[in-house]
Amino acid sequence: MSECFKFPSELTIYEVQETFNEVKSYISDKEEVSFDFSETTEVDSAGLQLIIWVVYHSQKVGLNIETISTNELIEARFKKLGVGISTPKIE
Repeated sequence: MSECFKFPSELTIYEVQETFNEVKSYISDKEEVSFDFSETTEVDSAGLQLIIWVVYHSQKVGLNIETISTNELIEARFKKLGVGISTPKIE
């Protein structure tokens, strides 16, 4: 099982740049990744864009995404947008 990148509780325009830098560093030397959004309780459009980038960039560069843990907030926001962030195993 890979080390999991845990996203902050607030993922808004104010946190996105720092989180982007952290997640880029996290995925830079990995073959397999896991992402945990389950404790993110505040997200805006910048945060949603970062989540989309993280998932699709990881897939594009050939990383195996082991798990993506979400919560009702994240799932509801993506449902409104009509965007899926599925992987073989979603918790």
